[in-house]
Amino acid sequence: MSAGSVAAFPTRSRHLNRWWYVVTGFLTLLFGTSTVNVLFNVVGGPMAAEFGWERSVISNGLSIETVLVGFSIVALGILIDRYGPKAPSVSMALTFGIGFMALSVLPNNQMLFYLACVVMGAGSGAVNPIVHATVVSAWFQDRRGVALGTLMAGLGACGVLMPFLANWVLGLAGWRLTCLVIGVMCTVIPVAVYLFVTRMPAEHEGERKAARDEGRVIGESLWTVARKYRQFWLLSVSIFLVSSATFGLMSQVVPMATDKGIDKAVAVSVLSVLSLSSLLARLLVGYLLDRFYAPVIAAIIFALCATGVAMLIISAEVGLLFVGAALIGLGLGAEGDVAAYMTSRYFPQHSYGRVLGFVYFLYALGAASGMFLLGQIFAATGSYRAGTIPIVALVAMSIVCVLLMGPYRFTLDHRETEEATGDDAAAKPSADIGR
Repeated sequence: MSAGSVAAFPTRSRHLNRWWYVVTGFLTLLFGTSTVNVLFNVVGGPMAAEFGWERSVISNGLSIETVLVGFSIVALGILIDRYGPKAPSVSMALTFGIGFMALSVLPNNQMLFYLACVVMGAGSGAVNPIVHATVVSAWFQDRRGVALGTLMAGLGACGVLMPFLANWVLGLAGWRLTCLVIGVMCTVIPVAVYLFVTRMPAEHEGERKAARDEGRVIGESLWTVARKYRQFWLLSVSIFLVSSATFGLMSQVVPMATDKGIDKAVAVSVLSVLSLSSLLARLLVGYLLDRFYAPVIAAIIFALCATGVAMLIISAEVGLLFVGAALIGLGLGAEGDVAAYMTSRYFPQHSYGRVLGFVYFLYALGAASGMFLLGQIFAATGSYRAGTIPIVALVAMSIVCVLLMGPYRFTLDHRETEEATGDDAAAKPSADIGR
């Protein structure tokens, strides 16, 4: 990276140090979309027991919400590239919160439960990493991996803290007040961050507004990117496959453990270890992305994740369950960091929001597919053991896709690399490190 390019890029806004965008993004993700998965793990049992529902009703609602997350993210990514991050994010965050708090007054009606899940999913793009990842990637050239890793750690922190918070409120006042209290927190905090903090660099905003005034959208369209860059499909498919294996499994950790005769408190601890590992992995992976070739980092971690999947499903030994959960957490932690960082290195700067939105759409779709797959396996066999081979196979295919990405196409200051402008010939993975 040249000294001139760094100097030309603003590192501070008029009022805030650029690290405030990382810190407030972390805070938003701490009360973000991962809360839904955690909450359904904790309050799903009492809710189903009160209404006399099958366990599948809760998992189906989570699947519906997760699928809608994907569409919400794609829509938000396009809106960010056109209108900036603030206005669309505030409205979506309010929608998410309304759906969340509606669970607290839910009657015994499955259709209304599914409707609340639809509303949450429709607004959940704003409590996903896409907005903050777009902002952080724009503000950071140097230490981008660390900045994104710190940001994404909010998702892991949510998984670590939220189960205990939800369990504590559940023990005090039942599942309805739990949904209300956490729903309020998941509304007020993101909305406040978007209103008072979140913004893009002035240079980026000027280019976007100038393009809009001319009746065009700056950057390449999603369709153009999909046709022009083979990495678009490789990255998208890879994230879809590994999400199917990891996030889908995460939604079943507590019931999977309790079905083996393990105490629920221990099962919740296993889920928290998974989330803690995810938190630590995001920080570690962010550090590594600034120094090593991202696809190789992803491949190694995904392979460890596949080992953890097998351990968590097959073993009934508490110690091995904790180890398996920790390895799966590595994969969960790497997915978001890798997707956000690699999007900035393989695709144009002003197409970042829409490309990452589509990648996260497939991430959400993969999570929903994984939940559905495990649910069907459990319904057919009475256990999750039969899911070991297909889930490990999904991770293996994800590794193949990520290793086919090839050399980076863009430098850290968003210029196209020499390899990308040539014949797209194979290059050594380490050749672009540090640019």
